[in-house]
Amino acid sequence: MVFMVIAATAPLTAMASNMSLSLGFGVGAGSVGLLLLTGALLAVFAVGYVVLTRYVTNAGAYYAFIGFGLGRETGAAAAFVATLAYNLAAGGMIAATGYFADIAVTSYLGVDLPWYAYGAVALVITFFLGLRGVEMAQRVTSVISVAQFGIILLLGLAILVGRPGGWSLSVLSPGEMFSGNVAMTLVFCLLCFGGFEATAIYGEEAHAPRRAIRVATYLGLALLVVVFAFSTWSLAAAYGDVKSAAGEDPGSLVFRAANLYLGEWSGPLFSALVAFSFLAAAVAFHNMSTRYMFALGRARLLPVFLARVHDRHGTPYLSTYVQVAITLVMLVPFAASGADPIVNLFPAVSGITSLSLLTLMLGCCVSVAVAALRGKVTERWWETVLAPAVAGSGVLAITVIVVANYQAVTGSDSPLVALMPALPVLAALYGVLVSRRRGQALLDDVPAA
Repeated sequence: MVFMVIAATAPLTAMASNMSLSLGFGVGAGSVGLLLLTGALLAVFAVGYVVLTRYVTNAGAYYAFIGFGLGRETGAAAAFVATLAYNLAAGGMIAATGYFADIAVTSYLGVDLPWYAYGAVALVITFFLGLRGVEMAQRVTSVISVAQFGIILLLGLAILVGRPGGWSLSVLSPGEMFSGNVAMTLVFCLLCFGGFEATAIYGEEAHAPRRAIRVATYLGLALLVVVFAFSTWSLAAAYGDVKSAAGEDPGSLVFRAANLYLGEWSGPLFSALVAFSFLAAAVAFHNMSTRYMFALGRARLLPVFLARVHDRHGTPYLSTYVQVAITLVMLVPFAASGADPIVNLFPAVSGITSLSLLTLMLGCCVSVAVAALRGKVTERWWETVLAPAVAGSGVLAITVIVVANYQAVTGSDSPLVALMPALPVLAALYGVLVSRRRGQALLDDVPAA
């Protein structure tokens, strides 16, 4: 479960995309400080989140957690928001896999194919691993995750030796943390922990799920905070003016640092590992999407066939087919337009995904507090009221900042991109409508006395 969280967040991909963009167009080196603040906020959030895991085990984690305290209709709204976010994230990760695979193959072999050719291969692999189940996916993502940790540590140590004066504590100063595009950096910091829910999503497939979810949640969060802070700080230390260096070409920032501090041999290796890292993230988000569709199919909020499981592997295989189809519908028009996956697609997808995750986290904070007030949970007040109130206030503040600066977050002035935040709202409204119809259908099925 920890490895699936790490796979979804993919530390090396965050260095090459989220944090490189933040270093170039966000708050620059102050991204390190905002990462630590985001990690602290999530640690407080995890207190109430873990309380809910003791009472609810469901493949649609946020859906069940929010519904537990706030009712079926609110839970259904959350479910459709999460399903939308994870499907978009899965598609975005496939596109990024293709982009960085192209860089790697061109560097090693001199063969230059369009990114979507490699993206198609990544989609086939994701489909295969989705059908085989979490154990097979975990083996693949575990190897990739360990490789990521090793190469991040190697590069960080090389930068420490090569440029020790670059490691300045000024990255933690308010002047650095809140100068520039704070909203963009907050979005990308949050997305670094975007696989946070994976621990609860796999609860139904875990032994002793309550203990497993609790341990995996805190362990996964601690690992990610350390890795993300170290890797981002190392990039900030590698350049005299990291904001200018990242602004020139954020997609190559990591590779340039590797070439400079490790040697020319390392750049192509990094690009290959980044491609595999994005592939692991695509597999993780694909699995999270399919399990949400499975849960919604089981609850009859989506067609019931989505809840069918494979006879041999026990996986929601029809949901796997549907998720792959959604990715194709998302990426084919984008590929046909010739747009850049990192500069054009990634910020747009990140904006919607971050808003969706913020809303879901806020819903969980409110849910556990309401459940406590109703006597549905019996843990201590600081776990069920104080921690959720603190975390919820922080999440709400970030949400307001993101909404108020959405155009700056995406880096696009396209009216279409500006309207994209309406998608989670429409998904939530659809969830409420379907839930009401489902409730009425259940009443209609009851025979008259």
